[in-house]
Amino acid sequence: MQLSELEEYQDQLVLHLEASGLNVSFGDDLSVLLKTYEVATGTGYVQLPFVLENPQDFNPYNFWVCFDDGNAPVALTGFRTMQNTGEIRRVGEAYSQGALYRPRKPEGWFPDSGPELRPHALYGYIGAGWVHPRFRGHNLAGFIARIAQSEALMRTRGTLSMSTAMTAEALFRSGMNLRASGLHHLHVEQVLGGYLAIADHDMKLFLSYSTGTELMSFYERELAMLREGEVIPWLHEHDKSSADEVIAAGRQPVCEELPVSTMAGLLS
Repeated sequence: MQLSELEEYQDQLVLHLEASGLNVSFGDDLSVLLKTYEVATGTGYVQLPFVLENPQDFNPYNFWVCFDDGNAPVALTGFRTMQNTGEIRRVGEAYSQGALYRPRKPEGWFPDSGPELRPHALYGYIGAGWVHPRFRGHNLAGFIARIAQSEALMRTRGTLSMSTAMTAEALFRSGMNLRASGLHHLHVEQVLGGYLAIADHDMKLFLSYSTGTELMSFYERELAMLREGEVIPWLHEHDKSSADEVIAAGRQPVCEELPVSTMAGLLS
């Protein structure tokens, strides 16, 4: 998938949201994300991966995405991009060493868990996700995840090694982080099984992730459908397909006899 196609894909998603009455905006200051998140959710919950204490942590690859209805935010997410050291590390090891945030106390990370990071590889973390209760049920989480991760791929000029997210055990058990409708990551692995500073108690935490190549294959499949004016069922029809199935279907020959339908309205 070329970067120009990735831009076309993101534009299609944004135009669809705008046609439904939502505005889409991007910002580079993660402190604005945290303040907006606190005001929008009414909680003081701190998204540790986006609290950057070291000025060297700031880079042009960090950003946030917001949907609003003209009055207030209705969906938020942030994307933080990091660079690996000069040695091969697993993601679990990098996070245990404080790459994601600097823990106040030792945490229960499994250093041998997660995928390998090449020396100096760029890898991202998507989080601070929120959708207003009034707008839930229309898969805005799926839209904002796609827009954010395609933005990360474009900002890094296609060199993003992988995108990661963290989920607690309950969400992992639901299977949502492997479905095409959600974060559409293709892999899940437990990376923490002990103390977590952000929760201040012991818990199990699971890393979901996709490589940059896998994400672009996924978006290439959806772009082909958008170009044909097809409904994307896992975005509009509560389809339960897994991300693996979506990519696999994109490799199969398309039957010319299948009917082509128009895009369903997001909020209809």
